Amino acid sequence: MLVSLVVAALTFVFAISFLTGSLGEITYYVTRTGGIVTDSANAQNFVDKSQAYVGTAVVLSIIFIVIAAFLFVTSSQSRRNYYITNYISVGLYVVFALVMAIFIIIMCSDCMNLFLNDVAWEAGTNGGKNIADQFLSTHPVTRQTGNFIVGYILAVIVLCDGVLMALSAVWKTLLMRGEKKLLAGSSNAEEVA
Repeated sequence: MLVSLVVAALTFVFAISFLTGSLGEITYYVTRTGGIVTDSANAQNFVDKSQAYVGTAVVLSIIFIVIAAFLFVTSSQSRRNYYITNYISVGLYVVFALVMAIFIIIMCSDCMNLFLNDVAWEAGTNGGKNIADQFLSTHPVTRQTGNFIVGYILAVIVLCDGVLMALSAVWKTLLMRGEKKLLAGSSNAEEVA
């Protein structure tokens, strides 16, 4: 349960740090003055989409942390017998872990596609509005993909954690049934004696 809380917290850290490095610096190539947008590198689609994704990811990760904390509220980490509230909290966590993993994969894939293929990188392209011709030395941008790779790794970790949480609940249920059979068998042995 503690690992699950840490994994949920990692999704929040990822969400707030996603637009760092080149992904954050590219926003300086799209300026808005009043109602006029100046896009000097064909990066507006990436900037708009990535900022929308990050906003959603922050909200989802906060909900994910609350759901992980609910596991502790229902004492799922220490309860000998699971009750309906334990199954509900574990079920919520597993479903939300799946949702988070899918969302992170979609977010990273869509943003990476826009970043690598939509932004004008080479000199002489896009009518001179590209990174090479409009390079800002105070805001250097490269085709780094580290943030996307971290996102894919985090999605796998979240998915694995959700699967392990579901398996843990199944294991707990099997232990509870085995204990009931053992206790029933011991009471039958006392009646025979």
